[in-house]
Amino acid sequence: MKKILLSLAALVIVLSSYAQLPSGSICPDFSGTDLDGNQWNLYDLLDQGYRVVIDVSATWCGPCWGYHTGGALETLWEEHGPDGTNEVMVFFVEGDAATTLDDLNGTGGSTQGDWVSGTGYPIIDDADIANLLEITYFPTIYTVCPSRIITETGQISAADHYAFAAQNACSPATEPNDPSLVSYNGAVTTCSNVEVVVTLQNFGLTPLTACTIEVTGGDNSLSYNWTGNLDTYELEEVTVGVVNLSSDSDLNIGISSANDLEENDEVVAAITLAEEGTTHIRVELKTDNWPAEISWELRDDNGNVVEEDSYGNADNTEQFTYDFWVAQGCYTFVLMDEYGDGMNASYWGDYEDGNCYVYSLDDDGNTASEIFYYDGSVWYAEAIAAANAAEVVGVSETEMIEVLNAFPNPTDGLVNFNYTVKTPAVVSFEVIDMVGARVMFNQLGNRAAGNYTQVMDFASLAAGMYMVNIMADGQVNTLRINVH
Repeated sequence: MKKILLSLAALVIVLSSYAQLPSGSICPDFSGTDLDGNQWNLYDLLDQGYRVVIDVSATWCGPCWGYHTGGALETLWEEHGPDGTNEVMVFFVEGDAATTLDDLNGTGGSTQGDWVSGTGYPIIDDADIANLLEITYFPTIYTVCPSRIITETGQISAADHYAFAAQNACSPATEPNDPSLVSYNGAVTTCSNVEVVVTLQNFGLTPLTACTIEVTGGDNSLSYNWTGNLDTYELEEVTVGVVNLSSDSDLNIGISSANDLEENDEVVAAITLAEEGTTHIRVELKTDNWPAEISWELRDDNGNVVEEDSYGNADNTEQFTYDFWVAQGCYTFVLMDEYGDGMNASYWGDYEDGNCYVYSLDDDGNTASEIFYYDGSVWYAEAIAAANAAEVVGVSETEMIEVLNAFPNPTDGLVNFNYTVKTPAVVSFEVIDMVGARVMFNQLGNRAAGNYTQVMDFASLAAGMYMVNIMADGQVNTLRINVH
């Protein structure tokens, strides 16, 4: 975890998920008490038709002070708050739990100035609200519409804030019947098909009991007749069906049943088709200066994790290389960062960015397909890519050998490997550490067809993850062993 939060000076590009509560999602409800003792509840204000602008800042933050003293939100409050057109509520939320009331008044030791004097809109000193909104940098300025949908509108002028709040999509529900599509929730990378999942919202004044959702843009179209019962602004996640794809496609997902407004009738999902590759996958990763935040998983088509690693014990800017073999099929590689800033360490000072590259290899060790590329220059919380393991090369679970299990795993010493030789072969075991160096090798010689147990002693190895390649005449099974 970084020790301080800073304002972004430029746009943060997010690979597939967001560093904080993403625009277009549903804002959780919260309550707070301002400095004058008044209590406020977000959903109560939304139900009254207000658009709510929230400035989450910290008293020590220079860019926060600059935007605050620029007066944009004060102007918005005066012109369109309760004493103006009465359409907008504005809140200042002090989001750092370590700051004090003195800091807000400009007399503390961690402040840019007096935040209270001259501020007409409510000030709430409550870091729990910042945590609920998953704030990762100050200032973050959100607008929440009556529909509960939250958008990061940023450090814009009062006029631009009002223009956003006044658009139809941010208006309260006005029509009796108005189903709305809030978001596409399905996969954005795939090998050949994708399950279309959307969030449906009732944006009408009467209960929504039925609508038709249609999908076009893939190799086949879908039409789904949804039925249920949603009150105004209630949501439901809907699985529409499966679309087959033969190339990258933009799926147009829309509501075709009769309704009164069309502004929220459609979402577009940009789907990327994975390049065909092989069953030999290599991951190369270099940590940044906060390795404990980094982890990754390779998941099969059913969501099961087949390979993974994390870096709580790694050094800064340490390099790792992994080789493993998988069965044919479609996989998802997910690179995760606990803090949400990816491996963009240079943003925080004189640090070196991390990186991660994933690709498949052919039998000659050449690149067969590029699966994932990340150079450390942008932020992410999760970055996702699909891997299409179409061609079999040097695979595990071949005709010659099958590994049944390895136990105990994790271990601090002996490990028993149970395996079956299906046809006579020369069998050997090798152990590879996470930087690709061979640290142990056992040549077992010729083995007739049958069941075997091989015991190996890992007690002399340092704690960490190791790859164990069990080879039969050049064909390979790979297991991961975790040494305490």
